[in-house]
Amino acid sequence: MPDTDETTLSKGIRDGREQAMRTADTAIKGLAAAADSLDMQETAGKLRESAQQLNDDTFKIIVMGRFKNGKSTLLNALLGGTTRPVKLNGHKGPMVVDDLPATATLTGVSYAEDPYVRSVGFDNSTESWSFDKYLQESTLGIDELESERRFQSVREFEMGYPAVLCREGVVVYDSPGLDEHKSRTLITRDATRRCDAAIIVYRSDVLMGEGELVTANEVVADGTKLFTVVNLWGSRQLDDRLRGFVWNKYVRDQLSGPTWNNQDLSQRDIYFVNADRARDGRYESDEDEVESSGLADFERALMKFLVNDRLGVHLEKFVTLSNNLSKTIDLQIAQRQRAAQVDREKLKAAYAEAIPKLAAIRARPARLAKIFDQYRAEAESTVLRSFGRTVARIQNELPAHLASVELPSAKKVTAVYQQKKLQQEAATAVSDFVRDSMDQWGNREVKKELAPVLERLTDDIENEVAAVAREFDEIRVNLGWAGPGTPGSVISTTERVAAAVAGLVFGDIVGAATGGAGGLRGAAGSIGGAIGAGVVLSLLGITSMTVLFPVAIVAAVVLGSMTGRMGLEKRVKDKMIEQTMPMLAVMPAESEASITKEIAAFFKRVESATTSELTAVIQEEERGIKQTVELNQREQDQRESALTKLAETAGAVAENRVALQRALVLARQTG
Repeated sequence: MPDTDETTLSKGIRDGREQAMRTADTAIKGLAAAADSLDMQETAGKLRESAQQLNDDTFKIIVMGRFKNGKSTLLNALLGGTTRPVKLNGHKGPMVVDDLPATATLTGVSYAEDPYVRSVGFDNSTESWSFDKYLQESTLGIDELESERRFQSVREFEMGYPAVLCREGVVVYDSPGLDEHKSRTLITRDATRRCDAAIIVYRSDVLMGEGELVTANEVVADGTKLFTVVNLWGSRQLDDRLRGFVWNKYVRDQLSGPTWNNQDLSQRDIYFVNADRARDGRYESDEDEVESSGLADFERALMKFLVNDRLGVHLEKFVTLSNNLSKTIDLQIAQRQRAAQVDREKLKAAYAEAIPKLAAIRARPARLAKIFDQYRAEAESTVLRSFGRTVARIQNELPAHLASVELPSAKKVTAVYQQKKLQQEAATAVSDFVRDSMDQWGNREVKKELAPVLERLTDDIENEVAAVAREFDEIRVNLGWAGPGTPGSVISTTERVAAAVAGLVFGDIVGAATGGAGGLRGAAGSIGGAIGAGVVLSLLGITSMTVLFPVAIVAAVVLGSMTGRMGLEKRVKDKMIEQTMPMLAVMPAESEASITKEIAAFFKRVESATTSELTAVIQEEERGIKQTVELNQREQDQRESALTKLAETAGAVAENRVALQRALVLARQTG
């Protein structure tokens, strides 16, 4: 196992990050210092949090494709080169490779000096595995039903590994083979939502079948950067015939592009790599072999995306977030400058009248609980009814679907002696149909049905938030320092609350920046999608009717003695339907607790984020008003000194906004 300090990919990532982020980091911290000088604690805290996440940001990449296309081999090559030696017990990399489908479920690899592995369940519970245990026991067995039992509760593995690539803030996911099993394909689809890029691997000897292309493109989430890698199998060499075939098959036929005419496939993010040679070259420290395998070209393209395109998008979101927060600083500066000119006695009297109004505003966040309870109950009712209709449709369509499925073992002469195999195949067909139907429901139907509920919820939240902002504006007007020339607070307040909600939905402060720009209604669609996907994954992990269909049904089916092949397949299918229908009949009732728990938990998280952010905004606004009144009451020389400092702070805010734009330019020039 090589101990390599640097690779072209990791060095490029580090240089690009350091060059582009330094300016942004300094500017954001400068804005935080300006907020501190005004005692704007919440704003300063958010700016420091954004600076921390800017520097701690990870690039998430998932490697995916049909089983046995060489995904794990390619990933082992990308992870080659470690900061310290690792005992791999004869394996060439941390991902297990086998001549049969081996990857049981998703594995995410992040940097750790000492290797570790944790299994994560569908209920988010964790269990520590030794690295040796993972290498030996994480793979699929030869019996699909046994694999179901072994991995039914495991959603994914988290691995820490001292890869140089991961040291540079990259998390790489190895995924199960597409088309290998429906449940694992669902987990892969969910994982792409968390990733910045997806690498889809195809094999040169069985290249880009229609089903493979459709499945791969369906699984990748919208907005995920897509790289295509053709794994040169065996001794296959890259030539124009292969280039032309891939171009016409993928670019022309799949992407509706032009016909092949010696175009550069890298312009479409298509690369050719001999994964076996790349892995061996990397683990034998033979960089000439790595170069000739095609891996180095692909790594350079990946590097350009990570340090240029991706970093530019990432920084742009932080610039948006920081600029939005800087508006609240401008508002505080403007109101303090104006208040210094207001008559002291009149302001003192107006502030006394404002105190009960401020108390009323402080009580407003508590009103959100009633709003959330109302819409949570409506969302639960909507999802449960929708799920019941979906199960009823499955019951109605399943017999015809199963009748149309050809069971492979039924064609064999010895079929009469393979009743158990026929039962397993029929049960798997039933289970796959149920999972496909649930997947469509969770990703399309329930999201559409929840949309009007969630849009009304966000409208009511926004009305509450806007009412708070208007009440603060009225207080400022009465105090004498707000008017046509003073920045308003309604937009900034609603944007800040929207950003908090969106940040929870998208999982980080970067998502919050985008959500804040789009408003609360923009976050509503993501909330619906998250609920639907969360419910489906929860059911896959908890409800035995979905995960254990093959096991449960095969165990229940008793065909009795059969002496001939005639009608055997039909009898197996008929018996399978007979056993399945009662299980489907109780599915809505058995799933109700899981569905309501998932929805309630999500609503609670959104309610907490919304209430906390609105409370923080109110506290900061009220503190600003009190301190502005206190400034007004100072002696003349003290007020003049404070005004000078305010002007300096305003200048610093403007300079830091310019610096943020400069950071964006640096990011776009990197690579």
